[in-house]
Amino acid sequence: MNEPATAREEWRRYWPTVLAAMVGMSFYTVITYSLSTFIGPLEAEFGWSRTALSSGLTVFAGISMLGGPFVGMALDRFGTRKLAITGMVLAGLAFASFSFLNGSMTQWIALYVVYGVFALAIKSTVWSAGISSIFTHARSLALAVVLSGSAIGQTLAPLAANALIKSFGWREAYIWLGLGWAGLALILLIPFYYDAHARKARQASNAAARPAIVLPGLTIKEATRDSRVIRIAVANLLMSMVGSGVSVHLVRIVSESGISMDSAVEIAATAGLAGLVGKLGVGWLLDRVQGSLIPFTGFAIGAFGHFLLIGLIGGPTPLLIGAMCIGFASGAGLQISTYLISRYAGLRNFGAIFGTISSMMMAGTAVGPLFAGAVHDVTGSYDALEMIAAPVMLLCAMLFVGLGPYPKFARAEND
Repeated sequence: MNEPATAREEWRRYWPTVLAAMVGMSFYTVITYSLSTFIGPLEAEFGWSRTALSSGLTVFAGISMLGGPFVGMALDRFGTRKLAITGMVLAGLAFASFSFLNGSMTQWIALYVVYGVFALAIKSTVWSAGISSIFTHARSLALAVVLSGSAIGQTLAPLAANALIKSFGWREAYIWLGLGWAGLALILLIPFYYDAHARKARQASNAAARPAIVLPGLTIKEATRDSRVIRIAVANLLMSMVGSGVSVHLVRIVSESGISMDSAVEIAATAGLAGLVGKLGVGWLLDRVQGSLIPFTGFAIGAFGHFLLIGLIGGPTPLLIGAMCIGFASGAGLQISTYLISRYAGLRNFGAIFGTISSMMMAGTAVGPLFAGAVHDVTGSYDALEMIAAPVMLLCAMLFVGLGPYPKFARAEND
């Protein structure tokens, strides 16, 4: 089958794959964005501190950090379809198993270990590698739609968790979120999710041997020496450290500013909607505009949002605008970095390269929530956290200045 010659043809042929990947990506984020809603009930029932509750995500992030490069190398060699479907089944069951919590901190950590291992197969690297392998002309927008799954999770997970906890209790909420959300993803993944490897395998199903897919781009050694790849990686590490800490505790940051819990959940949900706008808007622009302006602006907006959450300006409006700015930057940041790596490093070893960067991001995610919880436990507020986050995000924005034009890679031949 001939490759699509235009962006319109790519969308006409591959939109079901994008939809399936987007829903899969949304489930991956539920464990993070629903925690702030579960903090209250778990704190009340078991007496755990904010630091202890945040420790689970630290373990989850640590597993993702260690496993990311290996998953990336597997994706480059074998593709993403089988891994994604198997991972979705196991991750959904693991999420639902949090309903069996009995107050043991050892059990809390163990459940995160199990979930973290299974979730390696549904992390953003998997969906990004799959979509990048089939899109060329509309790659940025396609990645934006897929990665907007995280914004959907950020928006709906707190609302869904809050509604389920109110109606059925926190144990049943874990079951419904795990089995229901993952089940919906599987309904779409099984018939529709085919990356370049899976499509080539289907076309060659009657042949004696399946041809290996070799895509253009940097070798792993070349990527480790490329200053542009390194700058993008450092920006992602710093963004994930401050972003994860604030995102996990966002409901509490807002509610402790004198806002009711229901209103705090609604404000936190707007961050997810803003993230969706950030991903799609930036995705559309990056397919059309090269340069540093879009990446710089996306991250700088996040710095402004963190400043507003310090609480120097009273009232709910600054909190709402701040949450939206942070959500926008979070959505735009992941989209910017994923797309720029696919352009500056190419697709030859995209899984391994972005998998390594993703591991760096998860290292930041491992530290961020724990640090945020510790700041609150020590100071009694989150103001110090936001005072650190604002300048760090501004530094991230500066790292994208002067990256230069995209390199042109020669297309490799199939083995």
